[in-house]
Amino acid sequence: MKFYLRYITALVFLLAAAYYIPSVATAHEVYVLDHNEISEGLSAPRSDFVQTVQNHLSQFIISGLVAVLLVLGVYGISHITFIEKTFDPFLYRMKRFAPHITQGTLGLALVSGGFFQAAFGPELPLSDIFGSAAGVFQYIYIILGACILFGIYPRIASTVTFFLLLPLIVVYKTYILNYGTYFGEALALALFGGGYALVKAKTPAFEKNIERHVHKYKFLLLRIAFGTSLLYASAYAKYIHGGLAILTVTRYHLTQYIPFDADFVVLGAFITELLIGLFFLIGFEIRFTSLLFLFFLTLSILFFGEAVWPHIILIGTSLAMFTHGYDRYTVVAKISQRKDLEPVL
Repeated sequence: MKFYLRYITALVFLLAAAYYIPSVATAHEVYVLDHNEISEGLSAPRSDFVQTVQNHLSQFIISGLVAVLLVLGVYGISHITFIEKTFDPFLYRMKRFAPHITQGTLGLALVSGGFFQAAFGPELPLSDIFGSAAGVFQYIYIILGACILFGIYPRIASTVTFFLLLPLIVVYKTYILNYGTYFGEALALALFGGGYALVKAKTPAFEKNIERHVHKYKFLLLRIAFGTSLLYASAYAKYIHGGLAILTVTRYHLTQYIPFDADFVVLGAFITELLIGLFFLIGFEIRFTSLLFLFFLTLSILFFGEAVWPHIILIGTSLAMFTHGYDRYTVVAKISQRKDLEPVL
């Protein structure tokens, strides 16, 4: 019980701090552009990356070789037996925090969404979704998030959350894939439970303990949802509606810091984000990918002036991926076929 109280206290302070710490930015260009710029970006033609590669062929090849060497270097270092034996005991102990982080992340994200009267991000206000009933759903979001965050009937709250989110698919169609992580986390907690429950349900369906061997599917489901979300977010803003990314690069004068033209900067960001999403999806270099993703978020904190709350789900899920690491369904586990050791990064 003391552990739970300490954990909840930490989350309360995190929730309070979330409204005062510097802003976070990520791949969602709709967060840093105004309404007119978003309309302009959405109406712009699709990015022609083939032409961009032809115009910067040597730079593209050099950048690609550097990326390949980096990935191979991380892979090689992570599989050195001495390094694995040194760090694996600590990494295995760290895994137990992953379910707690996942549950706290979803709860905190829902409370924040309710507080700011928007679903997932500021471009999806509750008033546009629920109309005159937006005020009611604002409190529903906050109550469900608080139940998950504090461990009050968390599986029931997660189940209700999952079904509450489903109608948004009808409203926003494929755009909702940008926020697939919400669905993945809610479904994973509903099916397999979270990291803690201060108050448990008395109904057999939600009180029944999940067999330990079934929990291995929780982070498989979460990885699929997270990776798919990142893949679609990258494709949406960098390729399908590449004008959004071009406008972002132009508005913030990013070419002054990255010595390439806007098209090539967008192409590089597109490929990088695709690889990050793919690596999470298949379970390749999970910890390195988590650190890389969090590094880019940190750079965004220092550069963009953007609300932090829409990215709580991304930051928390990345931390959960880092602490959980590998499982038997990751591509690395299938390749190595080792049960006693796992890659460090």
